[in-house]
Amino acid sequence: MRFKSFLILALLMMTGLLTLHAQTGQSLIIEFVDGNNLDVIYPDSTIYSFSNGMVIEGDSVPVGAIIKTGAGTSAELRLRPNGTVIKLAKLSTFKVEGLASPEKDQNGFSLISGKVRTVAAKGSQYSIYTSNTVAGVRGTDFSMSFEEGKKALLLVKNGSVEFAKRLADGSITESIFVGAGQFADFFKGFSAAPFGQEILDEEYGDMGIASQLPESAIESPEQQPKEEPEEVTAKQAEAAAVAAETAIADTKTQESKASDSQVGNAVVDWLKDVVGMEIGSITINGETWAKAVIQPNFKIGKLGLGLYLPIIYSSNLFDPQSWYHPAGNDEWSFGFDKGWDRDNWSGALLDAANDIALKIKYIEYGKQYVDPFYFKLGNLNNFTVGHGLIMRNYANDSDFPSVRQLGVNLGVDAGSWGFEVMTNDLVESEILGGRLFVRPIPGFKLAIGLSGIADLNPASVVNESEQADKFGDPVFIASAIDLDLPIVSSSVFGLRMFADAAAMLPYVRNDFNLNGNTGESGLRYDMIVTDSGLQNWGASGGFIGNILFIDWRLEYRHFTGAFRPAFFDTSYDRRRASLVKEWAGYLSGEIEANQAPTVMGVYGEGGTSILKDKLNLSLGYFWPWSNNASLAEQLSAADDYFKAALVVKKGLIPVLDISGAIVYERRGLVKAIRENSLSLFDENTVFSGELSVPVPGVKNLDIAILFSTAMARDSEGKIEYMDDNPDKPKIIPVLTLETRLHF
Repeated sequence: MRFKSFLILALLMMTGLLTLHAQTGQSLIIEFVDGNNLDVIYPDSTIYSFSNGMVIEGDSVPVGAIIKTGAGTSAELRLRPNGTVIKLAKLSTFKVEGLASPEKDQNGFSLISGKVRTVAAKGSQYSIYTSNTVAGVRGTDFSMSFEEGKKALLLVKNGSVEFAKRLADGSITESIFVGAGQFADFFKGFSAAPFGQEILDEEYGDMGIASQLPESAIESPEQQPKEEPEEVTAKQAEAAAVAAETAIADTKTQESKASDSQVGNAVVDWLKDVVGMEIGSITINGETWAKAVIQPNFKIGKLGLGLYLPIIYSSNLFDPQSWYHPAGNDEWSFGFDKGWDRDNWSGALLDAANDIALKIKYIEYGKQYVDPFYFKLGNLNNFTVGHGLIMRNYANDSDFPSVRQLGVNLGVDAGSWGFEVMTNDLVESEILGGRLFVRPIPGFKLAIGLSGIADLNPASVVNESEQADKFGDPVFIASAIDLDLPIVSSSVFGLRMFADAAAMLPYVRNDFNLNGNTGESGLRYDMIVTDSGLQNWGASGGFIGNILFIDWRLEYRHFTGAFRPAFFDTSYDRRRASLVKEWAGYLSGEIEANQAPTVMGVYGEGGTSILKDKLNLSLGYFWPWSNNASLAEQLSAADDYFKAALVVKKGLIPVLDISGAIVYERRGLVKAIRENSLSLFDENTVFSGELSVPVPGVKNLDIAILFSTAMARDSEGKIEYMDDNPDKPKIIPVLTLETRLHF
């Protein structure tokens, strides 16, 4: 246990450092895209496209990435937290060379081709490079156009820019200052001169910015460039040079005076980016509580971090005695309720680590099957190992926030080999496992994998009145072997082929007697291998792919005996007690596993994100059938599976601007409909939904109603069971009414 606490503290220290970096470093966000032809090429050459939803507004762009806009598409980027806006014209290629950090206060970009306009908050420091020039900027509004060997034009609308010649080795040979109302072209004399209306219209005519500009960068009418005659006299050029020097001096003075305003704007931008606050009520275990929750979210490239900082209370926000204690734990004590003295320091340290862990909602990096390294930690609903034959979309957050866990899912793909591991909770691990795979043929992507998942203590949730010992106190162990072959990897069309085989091999800790039938302890190989052959195994094979913005999956499944595909799934925690009793029947011989019909079926799933990712829809269904059972028997015993999810984001519905989501998953759907027992409140169903509506006339304030189901628990966090069926937990509604304040 001490090792776990030190591990958690180490993770939290790392999280703190990442959070600090998120607050003090710069990030580049895709603010707005006009059109549908935009690609982001990551440093590893992976291409993410806006057209298929792999890139969306709000995504951050990492250092080293290249952004390309196609014909008819422009994009606006924003540096956070300082608010600088960068607009890319159509048919432009732009690279992120570097972003400011506490160790480096300079942002750097390259304009490879096309045109860019920047409107910067005063005090911003960045440089834009071409193969021939570099523009050094400190707070200004300017445009830059570049065409290799033909054009390298800088036009300054406000502020001043140091424009320099750049050799092939990157060295600077000559520089000039281009002030407000001036332009310069590397290929046409490389000197600053006033621009006329014709040049202004050509460079700025299609470069209007839709995003809200930094307040300190908006020009006053006096600062706007005036129309000049096309022919510039020597006297005017001399006056322009003096004006440029004056503009530089004025800019420095204004920067000094505006420092307080810059800090204020930076704070506001930071709040907009990361802070979310909820005030309202929540129902937990049938009781209504008030709550005030701050949920900051941070995103740096592929790294995301979310915190959950709640005060859930019964009567007085400022009275800790009235605060809710999840599973009986005072989550804001940080060990002081245990006592930080010599005799209790280890217990206090563990309690403090647990309290800190409860504040982490998630940490995520990368995506499974996409990135060579992915990592997920926290309250999650999508733990999947391999292709999901034994674990798919397992959720440790089904009872959040009444129960909060620190689960981990981590994977590494080193090319010729790789692995992934998971646990449902770092503090009290019960469900854990992983997968190891190799690619034995150099240069060929075929991977062979071996997986194993175990529930070490499923009987821990059995109703006390049932006496867990009479079920043998088992360990559920599932293992699988798989083949994986990516055929096509593209944002337009992707195709992956896979095949898996798995079996259940329980371990029984104690001899037990179930209704006169004896179950033996030990590793029960007889549940797989018998005199008549193999039983309790399953296999699946099929394809996973995408076509533009549609992701899909199609697979054939075949299984025998008590084995079920995706044994560890979204509803597993709710079914643990009934599964313990069911498997006790098989292990004692009360139920003949080899008499169960052989089942086969097809599972299909599809999902799409459309309308700039503001509408997300996914559907999935598995229909099983058996050759040795009648249709009536199949309908009465069918263990089919159905899932559906719909997400509507802000901006999709005009005028009202409401948003919401609904998610529904159900095992045994046809059977429940046929028996007229379909309900949202049973252990085979996972259901949740929300509706968020802006408050009329009040900016940044929404009213949200959330509905979900959860297992009922007593004051100590123990699961409550049905009076007439002690195997099934009581499923209760959780209704939350929130006032959401966002910036």
